[in-house]
Amino acid sequence: MKYLITLLLGLAVGVTMAAGLLYVNPLAIDSGQVLAEADDVFGFDSPLTGELAFASDGLSRLTSHPSGVPDLWETAIVKSALSVIALKDSTGVPVGVASRVSYPAETTELLTTGVLLNDDWLVSLPDSGSFFVTSQANWWPFLKETVIPIWYFGQPWSGSSAIDPTIGPDSSGHAIVTGATGEFVGRFGNATEHYDVREFDTQVGPSQLAAELRVAWRNE
Repeated sequence: MKYLITLLLGLAVGVTMAAGLLYVNPLAIDSGQVLAEADDVFGFDSPLTGELAFASDGLSRLTSHPSGVPDLWETAIVKSALSVIALKDSTGVPVGVASRVSYPAETTELLTTGVLLNDDWLVSLPDSGSFFVTSQANWWPFLKETVIPIWYFGQPWSGSSAIDPTIGPDSSGHAIVTGATGEFVGRFGNATEHYDVREFDTQVGPSQLAAELRVAWRNE
């Protein structure tokens, strides 16, 4: 019996230590850096409450909206999230629409990399053209510092916070931008996302925020 008790205590201690290590996660990379200089800056509202449309698997707190938007249940896309986002200029005037597909990165390793998401954007600007953005973001710092303490430990919202999640896939740590139509044909560049979280709802998460997609075009 004493050996069984010792084994169970060892397993309990091991699980506790592993969970603690994952949460502290000293080896995981931090959030990325926002582009210091950008040719275009597009603002948008909260991905959870301000998008034109949002669809997820319906199994998490990230519920689909508006009412009537079906959840993603097909096997190939059940772990993805689909968004349609209204983009604004610096004065708040709508200038275009972006569609975005978000899905877990195959390179995600919680202990060494964090929680990585891939984002594929198609940005359409009626007066200019369209371009693609291929991005990878690390959301572990935000999950660890804000989401987990509030949602699972019952801690109060500590106030506004800034998030710069973009880490690649470009070697510079930025997203890759590829021109598609109009004035963007044949052009390439980099992009990053920046979020200022202004209100965190205990049910839906960051309900109010100011977000930016910053794009810098390369001279090629």
